[in-house]
Amino acid sequence: MLTQIERLKNYREAIYSLFRKRKDAIMNLLDAISSFGHRSRSVVQLSEAACFERQYSSITDAIADGLPHADWEAIESKQFQTLFDQQADNAPCFLVDCTPNPRPFSKKLADRTITHAPNPAPGNKPICVGHQYSCVAMLPDNEWASSRKWIAPISMQRVSSNQKGNECGMQQLTRHIKQFGLEDKWVVSVADSLYGSEACRKEAAKNPRLLHIFRVNSKRNVYQFPDDNSSSRGRRKVYGDKVSLFNEATLPIPDRQSETGRLSRSGKIYQIKIESWDNILIRGSKHYNARKHPITLLRIRMFDDQGNAAFKRPLWLAGQGQARKSISLISVYNYYAKRYDIEHFFRFGKNNLLLDEFQTCHAEHEENWWSLCMLAYNQLYLAKSLVSLQTKPWERYLKQSPNNPYCEIAITTPSQTQRGFAKLLSEVGTPAANCVPRGRLSGRKKGEQGPVLSDQPIIFKAAKRIKKINIVGSENIPDNSNPPKIQVLLQSVQEKLRALNLSPRQFTQMLCDTG
Repeated sequence: MLTQIERLKNYREAIYSLFRKRKDAIMNLLDAISSFGHRSRSVVQLSEAACFERQYSSITDAIADGLPHADWEAIESKQFQTLFDQQADNAPCFLVDCTPNPRPFSKKLADRTITHAPNPAPGNKPICVGHQYSCVAMLPDNEWASSRKWIAPISMQRVSSNQKGNECGMQQLTRHIKQFGLEDKWVVSVADSLYGSEACRKEAAKNPRLLHIFRVNSKRNVYQFPDDNSSSRGRRKVYGDKVSLFNEATLPIPDRQSETGRLSRSGKIYQIKIESWDNILIRGSKHYNARKHPITLLRIRMFDDQGNAAFKRPLWLAGQGQARKSISLISVYNYYAKRYDIEHFFRFGKNNLLLDEFQTCHAEHEENWWSLCMLAYNQLYLAKSLVSLQTKPWERYLKQSPNNPYCEIAITTPSQTQRGFAKLLSEVGTPAANCVPRGRLSGRKKGEQGPVLSDQPIIFKAAKRIKKINIVGSENIPDNSNPPKIQVLLQSVQEKLRALNLSPRQFTQMLCDTG
């Protein structure tokens, strides 16, 4: 069995071989992101890293000339083979979510649109101008790694303006299931409430061995499975009795119940009660027969040691797939509780890996940069147990700190791993060749100009309203023969004539003379 350091070396060599052009510069840039990204405020500042042996202009050369020729499909397959334990009994669990890349000032960048982005300013809408990226990540098999908020991102895909982020993510997941040969294996996917739409449920139904777990809005209406034994005549019912999640009286008797405990960070113990209802239907359409794909509905409530509810509303989850009845309720809850680890990856990537800091007017270069940052994160993931812990003076309270006598865990967090990755690189080495100066290039001639790019419009997805045109003779013409309207018009005309000291006969004569 390979050791952790051998896995890291093999991964680096395999990734290096899949870069067809500028592989040495790309590898130096990849190591600089992993070891020096938390100390840099811009992408060009990565050239100051000790592992980056080239000049700062090689960063642009690696991104613009090297990454477009990389075999990204083979890189995704290699990541899955390296990061997922093929001998594990647990089914692979994928997390799916989207994150924005704000680009409000990039007027030359194509396909910019209005996308969702958290905005802390009160009163402002949570939107921005830019791109949106869909991420498919995998939960680690190691329980200690999962407790440190680690995930294993597999692919990053830009959501085009004519797509929706949730639908793009489900299509991305379906592609990976076929790519990794998981059609005959049990697979779990966890996502937010947006991934419970009809299009997403329809995409998940294409994989019968996929257990798709998503959150359900507490104000949503669902339906019981209809009773086929009813003797009523007429068309067979598609949906049974309506169930309002916010109305306790409409809930039927639960099919299964389970309880577990949870210890919070502050040391409080909470009791979690889980109830489930099988064969629940969410409305479909003529394009999706929801009757053939029922769900298991779960209600999760949390109580403190005194029996008081910890939250005002319960958490509603849904599971779709053949394995929804065989999996335990506690496992479904634990899967969804780890969904928020992908949010930690987004924040860490933007703060420490410069995920959204690359400024370019070409969408392809931006997409390749996001994929490169994903590879840098996976390097840190493989080094999580190889880096010596470097705590700050104010971090002595950490359980894994060497100053703490109760040190039990040897796995570091993403931020702690990045601090010591530069020292690990000196021990592991790099497959990239040494930098050899090629001389000074002539560069652009005096007076020569590059191609001038035109401004690209911002794409708004909302449909434009079409003004209705009244056609003479149609039924949509305004009704001008309404007696009350004519009476009001006559009264206003008479008042104007009195103010001008004119009689109606004189006014009519003046109109005839004018005509």
